[in-house]
Amino acid sequence: MASIHISKLDAVRRQLETAIRLYFSHGDPVSIHTLAAAAYNVIRDVGEKRGAVPMLLKGKLVEDVRPEARSQFHDKLNEAENFFKHADRDPDAVHDFDPALTEVFLLDASDQYYRLSGEVLPVLGVYRSWFIANHPDFFDMSKLGSARDQAQTLAALGRTEFFRQMLPLASTIQA
Repeated sequence: MASIHISKLDAVRRQLETAIRLYFSHGDPVSIHTLAAAAYNVIRDVGEKRGAVPMLLKGKLVEDVRPEARSQFHDKLNEAENFFKHADRDPDAVHDFDPALTEVFLLDASDQYYRLSGEVLPVLGVYRSWFIANHPDFFDMSKLGSARDQAQTLAALGRTEFFRQMLPLASTIQA
């Protein structure tokens, strides 16, 4: 197999698209989180070097944490990622993993990818729609207009069916 010439943004795109496809097909939550966290870390670092708007888990959210608790807060955010990647200090440890954090990583990394690349990726758009449809209390749903009702109806069908029906639509709209 020939070598692959790949940029940091290419790596992020591939990791995000794969993680999201695994997410919608109910793939392994640990693998999804590991891919999402890797993409998140790279896109965060690229954004910082380019002077981009800070990401949610690096910007305003962290600024609102008490200064003396920030290190502990970061440790908590990175706990699952570090547990899944390392065993040098705790080879026999067990971790209680909440996959909900993965969903936030995917959303934030997807948004930052778009801001930095300008590339509209259907898979990322479908994920964003799914997240918003499933967390309507966090968002101004009036901005979605008639699409709001369609997204919420499809979201009620479940992840796999939402993805199956929305991806072709997103591909034609964003092409």
